[in-house]
Amino acid sequence: MRTSAVAGIIFANINDTLLKRLTSKRSMASVPFGARYRLIDFPLSNLVNAGVSSVGIITKENYRSLMDHVGNGVYWDLDRKNGGLYLLPPYVTSGTKRYNGTVDALHGAIDYIDRCNAEYIVLCNADTIANIDLNAALKSHIEKKADITLVYHNGKPPVNNADLMLFQMDGDDRIESIGFEPKADEDTDYFAGSIILSRKLLMRLVEEAYSEGQVSFTADVIADMTDRLRIYGFRHNEFVAVLDGTDAYYKASMALLDTNVRRQLFGRGRPVFTKTRDDMPTRYGTKANVKNSIIADGCVINGTVKNSILFRGVTVEKDAVVENCILMQETAVGTAADIKNVIADKNAAIGDNMILKGTPEKCVFVKKNQVL
Repeated sequence: MRTSAVAGIIFANINDTLLKRLTSKRSMASVPFGARYRLIDFPLSNLVNAGVSSVGIITKENYRSLMDHVGNGVYWDLDRKNGGLYLLPPYVTSGTKRYNGTVDALHGAIDYIDRCNAEYIVLCNADTIANIDLNAALKSHIEKKADITLVYHNGKPPVNNADLMLFQMDGDDRIESIGFEPKADEDTDYFAGSIILSRKLLMRLVEEAYSEGQVSFTADVIADMTDRLRIYGFRHNEFVAVLDGTDAYYKASMALLDTNVRRQLFGRGRPVFTKTRDDMPTRYGTKANVKNSIIADGCVINGTVKNSILFRGVTVEKDAVVENCILMQETAVGTAADIKNVIADKNAAIGDNMILKGTPEKCVFVKKNQVL
């Protein structure tokens, strides 16, 4: 399919409130993940790998770090004269209005949707970690003559997201009904963050929903259309994580220590692109002990690191023990500190002899720039 036939839209602030600790000063899209990535890298790479050359990123607030990360889109080959990368902040005529829900957000971006002139639009949520073959999804959408195609995954769904769609389908993956009450202990077919539909249909649905004061494009619009539109599912069988809380972020991060999960997310056929930062290799001291961990460039490790994820520039001093932790950029762990099940945001400092121990269900969280 020609690249101009498809455009993408990413909701950068989708469900920010579910990850309050990580999104107090950044958008959901710019939450760090996997030692060197941001959450937006996944939907953005999915679109680029499908040949999409025009992507609009709908922002709401706290998007300075997102702007710094995506820049002009050069790392995703989106720095181009025709198409390219567009940041779409709330359209404000007076006061300080921010959009209220995805219908309002799409209505604020209606000018981009109109001018992109694509035949199809792919809507993506920044809270979903998955490497989705959107080319195959688009092909399925066209072959089935679908009005809307929803990418889904089968498994135990997140339970804290009130807008998460759950599907009942026939044998051909046509969606017969959509619900919103997941059961954590039961496998079900649930929405994996990507929607495909025609540009004209999207504009019509958004205009109608906005005029009627509807809020959620999924719960208020799509869920009410199963009898009137041909809505199909496209199943994504590989790894999916929909982040509905800090515990879900921790679980998704720890899943990266599984080789099979890494293959599913970072396969060579559909690479995940991110902003490049050149740094020196990580340095390991003579008494460093590292097991089953993901370590980014620029770290200095003189202590013990087990089952952990360390972002760029992390320092672990002599006799320190770091186990089952996520330490973001430039975090420093002092001499003889002992930390377990800890998430430390950027530039945090954990002092000498400090003991911090949480559980996988309730991690200890250290704020950005916090010194302990």
